[in-house]
Amino acid sequence: MRNLVAATAALGIVWATSAVPAQAAGSFNATVAGTNNMTPLVALETSSVQPIEITNLPANVGIYALNCAVPANPRSAPTLCDSSPDSLVYIPATTVARDSVSAKIKVNGEFYGTNPNPQTGASTNQSVDCRVAVAPGMGACAVYILGAGRESANPTYLRVFPTVFKSVKSDRKTDSVTVTPKENSTITQAGQAFTATTVSGLTPSITGDNCSVRDGKITALAASGTCTLTITTTGGRNFKPLVTTRTYKLG
Repeated sequence: MRNLVAATAALGIVWATSAVPAQAAGSFNATVAGTNNMTPLVALETSSVQPIEITNLPANVGIYALNCAVPANPRSAPTLCDSSPDSLVYIPATTVARDSVSAKIKVNGEFYGTNPNPQTGASTNQSVDCRVAVAPGMGACAVYILGAGRESANPTYLRVFPTVFKSVKSDRKTDSVTVTPKENSTITQAGQAFTATTVSGLTPSITGDNCSVRDGKITALAASGTCTLTITTTGGRNFKPLVTTRTYKLG
């Protein structure tokens, strides 16, 4: 996970707020919703915000919190993580140790998984359903807390919180999205207004390979060629998750 720092801009990491810095006097620990390492977070809603508490964080150590699919080898770093808004948290290092740091992470039961460290492991994105049971009382996903940068492989800062979600209706509707400008329109480097509205009302996550969508505007990142947007939602009680694409010309 050493290259997570380079992924912060692309994945929209949420920066945590901390208490007044103070000297960390004890051993590092982290909890999610008041639970300790390897304790499942149970009866979770389809999507919910969970509090993170970090205690005794040493100086010059940053922390990541991610919601990811548990890899086939649980000892390996996860390669399919939720990059939707508020679901990837970065607590930056400071030059002073801190007694406590608070943050929040949005935990979704379904998401379009991306690799936070694409130089290692599988790089194929795919939909993840955390409700798939892998063991009695255990789901397929977990919230991971781990050190950033050179501390990414340090087990001192690794905490894992398996997630177990409530069931959803079997007859959930299929979602869809309407975008403007329409697919196959020409996008310029000057940019133009962009909207994406889902039938479900859920706010979609949007990524592009040769163009960017930000602050209601789509902008070409090259003078020619094409751009493909990937539009996803995390689903909900009444709608299934959405994964769809739109392609544009660049000019």
